[in-house]
Amino acid sequence: MNAGALDAWQIPILVTAVIVLVEAGFNLILRFRGARPPSPRVRTVGFGILVVLTVVVFVAALGPTRADQLSSVAAAVAAVVALWLTYRSYNTTVKKPGKPADEPEDQENREHG
Repeated sequence: MNAGALDAWQIPILVTAVIVLVEAGFNLILRFRGARPPSPRVRTVGFGILVVLTVVVFVAALGPTRADQLSSVAAAVAAVVALWLTYRSYNTTVKKPGKPADEPEDQENREHG
């Protein structure tokens, strides 16, 4: 165990503790303000701070090498999802709405009509 370094099992405990402390702080602020809910901007900023704190603690606990490997895997997964979504989007624009793609047009109606 290194002095000053975080172990993997400590991350959930620290993140949970920070979330509990932030929630307690917000509850005190709400009681002081008369129980009015905070504005959307305050909620968005609070959520952003929690996200940044979680990412920083997570990356610090992993170390630079593991964080780099994890980001490579995440980029590969994002590329596969983007490819699948592009394929689905292409298929929906190629098919005509209201008509199945494998249904042939009725030749008799065009010849007699």
